[in-house]
Amino acid sequence: MSESPIQLPETVNELKKIVLRVQDLLVTSGNDLVAVPADQRNIENTLLKLQEAQSQAAAMQTQCTFPSMVHLHKDVRDAATEAKKTMQKAWSAYDVYDILRQLDHSSDAGHCYDPITHRLLKHTLRLFERHGAALSEVDQQKLMKYRTEISGFELDFQKALNEDTTDILLSADELEGCTESWMSGLAKTEKNGQHLYRVTMKTPDILNVSRNASLPETRRRVATTYRQVCTSTNGPILERLIRLRHDAAVLLGYKSHAAYQLDINMAKTVETVNDFLDTILGSIEGKLKSDKQELLDLKKAEYQKRGWSDQYDGVLYAWDVKYYQEILFKEKYAVDNSLIQEYFELNHVRDQIMGIYAEIFQLRFEQIPGKYWADDVTLFAVYDQKAQNEAGEEGKKNPSAYKIGYFYLDLFPRPGKYAHQCVVPLRPSYVVSGTMEQVLPVAVNVGNLSRPTADRPALLKHSEANTFFHEFGHVCHAMSSKARYSLFNFSWSVVPYPTSLAMDFLEVPSIMLENWLWEPTVLKRLGKHYKTGDELPDDLIASLTKTRKVIKGLLFSQQIAVTAIDLKLHTLDPYTRRESIPELWQHMSESLVGVKLESGEGVNPACQLYHIAMGYDAGYYVYSWSEMHAHDLYTRFTDKKTDENAHSHESTRALDGQLGREYWEKVLVPGATVEPIELLRDFLGREPNTEAFQRFLTEP
Repeated sequence: MSESPIQLPETVNELKKIVLRVQDLLVTSGNDLVAVPADQRNIENTLLKLQEAQSQAAAMQTQCTFPSMVHLHKDVRDAATEAKKTMQKAWSAYDVYDILRQLDHSSDAGHCYDPITHRLLKHTLRLFERHGAALSEVDQQKLMKYRTEISGFELDFQKALNEDTTDILLSADELEGCTESWMSGLAKTEKNGQHLYRVTMKTPDILNVSRNASLPETRRRVATTYRQVCTSTNGPILERLIRLRHDAAVLLGYKSHAAYQLDINMAKTVETVNDFLDTILGSIEGKLKSDKQELLDLKKAEYQKRGWSDQYDGVLYAWDVKYYQEILFKEKYAVDNSLIQEYFELNHVRDQIMGIYAEIFQLRFEQIPGKYWADDVTLFAVYDQKAQNEAGEEGKKNPSAYKIGYFYLDLFPRPGKYAHQCVVPLRPSYVVSGTMEQVLPVAVNVGNLSRPTADRPALLKHSEANTFFHEFGHVCHAMSSKARYSLFNFSWSVVPYPTSLAMDFLEVPSIMLENWLWEPTVLKRLGKHYKTGDELPDDLIASLTKTRKVIKGLLFSQQIAVTAIDLKLHTLDPYTRRESIPELWQHMSESLVGVKLESGEGVNPACQLYHIAMGYDAGYYVYSWSEMHAHDLYTRFTDKKTDENAHSHESTRALDGQLGREYWEKVLVPGATVEPIELLRDFLGREPNTEAFQRFLTEP
């Protein structure tokens, strides 16, 4: 390997050695802190020593836990899953809490350190308390048992999905309507003399069938098979998880797990989130009704055209939605996603997206050649181009001084790999006290985009390009950190070390940046035909941008349904809940959305929801909550003017490097050193409001 800031272990033995080093570092740091005589304790030799040891441990720990998501070898993936389970106790030094709490009440706490360090102490204490440090020793042991089981079950839930190999065999006739280019990339087999295609339950295959397969029975079979994935393993796990989470929350003095989760977020209470969801549902009620009717009209017309009128039952099924949405795009908006996909070749899109982020944030990305944990993984270094330019000749002499981080791209599915999309922080940024060196952050974009086939390069759907743009926003958020303390870095619950970025702010910056993928000037740069090199035509761009709000009422209500189900499951007492999880999911979703779900033995949509076992439990609301703040933030990037005829015109500042850099410095760089609401106020220059979000929901 070349200049790789993270070295993943190649064998189980290597991984286990890292685990031991991390455990030893954490235990030793706690013991050293306790050993300081009580009359000599201060912020420097307690809190800051602890934080630095935790930072060093965090920098190492993902090397033995991250392999569970991406490693080529199953034995190493399994060992990494177990490693994360064994780490729980090492981060919970309860005796350290008592020392820090005493220090917080001492005279040293009042005037001997700066506001950021004061915030570090308060957040550290709060994290200890949320992990049971204020409980009796008996209850601490009980909570530790709950937490260990919870961590184990969450990892088992994820592992089942990562390792799942479920597929379904379908003939060419059954895949009528699907594109030849996609089908050519499928594995093939022969059964009873018939040539069959092997359709997996991974995202690219699911999307291709749900959007293009014209036979409803094919779509139903694939959708139902997907909703049966891992139900025999993850169903019992989830029931147990929800009970354990409830028990842990009650032990800590909370009414429910949802109350526990929300207590440290922007929303604060379950009531606030429920009111927010009710407001959204009220706003889109009329749109939802008209959206469903529009799709049903298309379904009825197709059934009549194909001579299926006797089979039409006036019901919109879950496997109908994406298919008739695709027809709506083609017939009403002249948008053929299969054609548009030909303009979004992955390497070109990747380079253009990096170019756009470099332009708006005034950064520079340089690829570092080398071989990493898989052949198609790439590594990039990130430089602060603005700072280098401002340094003039000195900046040209020493460009490495302006390096601010590294990120990997691991974009394609493979057996055993995490099967969703996410950005994992591999190393937090922090300052080494002895040398004052800034340790640079490292992150990885883990994706599952459409792979190249024998006759075509990897081509992205617009939705996949949008996802890539969103996730790259997380990458840049991770790269922006200049935190003195690792606790204040961009992060989320997939990493095992302590973090303090509010979960309902985490998605805000990236969702705001999704607006760029609907800007004509940006689409023009991304779109280049993989054969001819032609730019994406203006008429296709105009048609595509018009589809942004197409059946938005229906799509948003589906998201709200999952949100409401997640919140309900973690608010109700699981010991007195009358419905099973599949029953609750079906009745809540169908009543809120009005779309008939998949049914049958073993169907349980909660079992495929990674989020519910990856830190978004009682937190799925963050996506719609973040949309609210994202649309408000984007008002800074749009200029609205009214002409002499009272006509409103809107122009974009999406590629304004000065404004983009302001967003970088005010919203991304501070991380968790500032409360999220203060970041919003600082960039907006006013109190945040819901006006832009309401317009987005209700305007045509």
